[in-house]
Amino acid sequence: MKTVFAFPIACAAAALLAGAATQAIAAEPVLRVKAKLTAFDGQVMSLEALASASGAMKAGDAFTVTVLPETRYVASDKSSLAAAKPGDYAGAAVTEARGGGLKAQEIYLYAPQLRGTGEGRFTEGDRLIVNGIVTAVQPPVPEKRQNGSMSLHYRGAALNGLGRGRTVCEGRGLPPAYASALACEGDAVLDVPSGTPVSSLTVGDKSLLVAGRTVTVAMAKVSGDKNVTPGVVVEKPAPVEKPQSPP
Repeated sequence: MKTVFAFPIACAAAALLAGAATQAIAAEPVLRVKAKLTAFDGQVMSLEALASASGAMKAGDAFTVTVLPETRYVASDKSSLAAAKPGDYAGAAVTEARGGGLKAQEIYLYAPQLRGTGEGRFTEGDRLIVNGIVTAVQPPVPEKRQNGSMSLHYRGAALNGLGRGRTVCEGRGLPPAYASALACEGDAVLDVPSGTPVSSLTVGDKSLLVAGRTVTVAMAKVSGDKNVTPGVVVEKPAPVEKPQSPP
């Protein structure tokens, strides 16, 4: 069974790729791994695992991944919920309470070029991912110990019953030309506690691959037991504040 990978990695999914190499990737399971980039020679990344969505790799494991001509690069910068506006495209990794309430663990704000990335509501590892259009947003108010909120409208694959007359639109949305008759639309209201990490995602290039940076790489094995990647998300370091000169 193919592993579904989340938000930023989805920008490198089949809809954004083409060619024989992409078809080879699509035929193999895809693993999403968070790692430290230790070296990059222009074609092969040397990495040290920090975390893996499937638990197939433990922290400290060393591995290599080859980039392809079709590989997409996404830069991740720290941001805040105040930067989100209705009409923007955003997503979140969330946990679901028994009553169906959703609590954000991480929030992702997509650049216009990444609009539509991984639209829908689907699981990834032990987390639930929701990507869609922002319909309402209220940043947290830390001084009042008040949580924030964000509402997303999304397209999904099908309505699933939850019992007692409740249904939820789940799965990944597909373009209208490919959507099935079961396709649905849904709304998700997310509780956003103060301190929830918020990332701004923008399209980048190979220049992002600097040794020492933290990356999240989607990888699959192809012939020769080689790891290749359709997409890499690179966390950009926070700017270093220069000390002010004394007056």
